Amino acid sequence: MKTISSQRHLDDEIVEQKIADADFDVLVSPEFDYDGDVYRIVIDGHHSLAAARIAGNDPNFIEATIQQSDSIGVLRDGNIDDYLQINRIDSAYYDIDTGKDVW
Repeated sequence: MKTISSQRHLDDEIVEQKIADADFDVLVSPEFDYDGDVYRIVIDGHHSLAAARIAGNDPNFIEATIQQSDSIGVLRDGNIDDYLQINRIDSAYYDIDTGKDVW
């Protein structure tokens, strides 16, 4: 399973505050199959993810519910391309572990 994101821009001050607060919670989508691979998307917590890595901690991945992200209904209906488009932020989707674009 690959965890992917489409947000590359981070504010260093926010990351520093997340480190100070030990806020390492990262909201992710449920896992889904796409082109034969299993993915989940970082929905929220990009700054917390960076903070965890800088601080040498493991991020706390939390799977989002429909109450936390109403677009999950689109994913659950099997409309993966629409879901990817809805959650795209400022870049192509990339693997958060390698930094390389996934498509």
